[in-house]
Order: sequence, then structure tokens, then C-alpha cells
Amino acid sequence: MTQIDFGLVLAQPFFLCSLILFAGGWFISFIATCVIGNVIPLLWVDIFYNLFIMLGATLAVATNAVHHYRLVLLTFIAGSLTLLFNCIDATIRIHDAFGSSRYSAAGAGFIFQSFVLIFWVVYFGAEEESFAKQTINGFTMPRSNANASTSNPTTVGPTTFVSPQPQHVQVNMNGHGSPMPGHAQQGQDFSNVVVAPTADYAYKARALYSYEANPEDNNELSFTKGEILEIVDNKGKWWQARKPDGSVGIAPSNYLQLI
Repeated sequence: MTQIDFGLVLAQPFFLCSLILFAGGWFISFIATCVIGNVIPLLWVDIFYNLFIMLGATLAVATNAVHHYRLVLLTFIAGSLTLLFNCIDATIRIHDAFGSSRYSAAGAGFIFQSFVLIFWVVYFGAEEESFAKQTINGFTMPRSNANASTSNPTTVGPTTFVSPQPQHVQVNMNGHGSPMPGHAQQGQDFSNVVVAPTADYAYKARALYSYEANPEDNNELSFTKGEILEIVDNKGKWWQARKPDGSVGIAPSNYLQLI
């Protein structure tokens, strides 16, 4: 069963700030619509519609399932923007006609929400490799554990985990500069890499690409794009990782993104 972790929301400042703005705009429009009543039924439709979008977007981020529901979210956001523009137009027209502040308050709340939804179109719709998404992800704060050691190597019980060194990495690149599945160089000595099953996995990372482990090296770990891995230490070109099924090994850091 998918676990809800609101720490993932807190770790993404851009989304968190936009969520707070959206919630503030929704609350203003909700209070104003309660005062207005049933004069404009469309306002209530948009109020409940945007409530479900706000909850759905929050749960998608909190369960790290944005890549599964991004098209669904974008579809609902497009419908919400249409409703919002109609609501804004209706409240402005009535405000101009009667000069009632409750209509201007409702319109202001809807305008706040529309600005946030336009940002969410980029946030949920942009590809991971795009400049916009990389800029947003650059502000993501890694989730750390207070008990985790930041030294390198890390000693855990009787076993010592030594972060693999950069010379062990050989990654093929496609024409656009993105890493393609590759393996460690043949004949490289991995004797200094000791996988510690009992290590403290202080970080989490999402796989940006699929990776197939080198069959000649038992230390490497295979994973698929979008899979969530637990990470011991985020230093070096290779990270010790653990998959949800409990299997452990090392993974190339440029295939992963901390969350």
C-alpha cells in the first residue's frame, strides 16, 4: 500500500509555497461565496472542483506519484482554469454593476487560484530534463536523518561502507547529453566497495532513468525509471541504495534525484 509522506511536500519549497497561496485564495473565495449565496451557482461548482484539485495534487506529491497522475492533474487543471476565468468574469461584472465588496473578494480569491494553477501546469507538465523542471528541482531540499553520519567512509556496526570513487563510473551519453544505461568499466576492482545491509538509509531518491546492473558485478543494483530508492550517503559517483523489495547494492548517482 502506498504510504502518504507529507515530508515530501515540505521538501519541495516551490510546490509548498504555491499550495499555501492556492489554499489562501480558495479560502477567500469560499468565504465570499458563502456570503454571496446562490446568486451565481457556478461559483460553488468551482469551489468544490478546486478543493478536489488541491487535495489531489497534495496527495500526488505526498505519495511521490506525480509521474503516474500528471496527465490526470493537467486535465483537471485545464478544466479548472476555464471555470475560474468564467467565475472571475461573473464576479467582476456584478461588482461593477452593484459595487458589492463581497464579489470583488470572491474574484480576488479566484485570481489567486488561477495564478497558482498556471504555475502548476509547468510544475506537473514539464519533463524532468527541461530547464524549467530542473530549475524547480534545484530548490528541492534533501531529506536527512539526524542520526545519519556525514563522514565518508561510514562505519555501521562491524561493516564499513566506502563510497565508490569517480573512476568506477562509465556512463554512455546519448545525443542530447542524457545518460543512457551503462555499467562500470570491465575489469575495475570493486574490492573497496562494501555493501552494508544494516546501514542507515538517511535519504530517498527517485530514478530518473532505468539502469541495468552489470552481470559481472554483484554490487550493482538494477532499477527502473521512477522507482524510489533509499540512499545511505549522497556523496560520490556511486551511492549505496536499497529498493522497496529489500535488495541492496550500489547505483550511479547521475541516474538518481534526491527527494
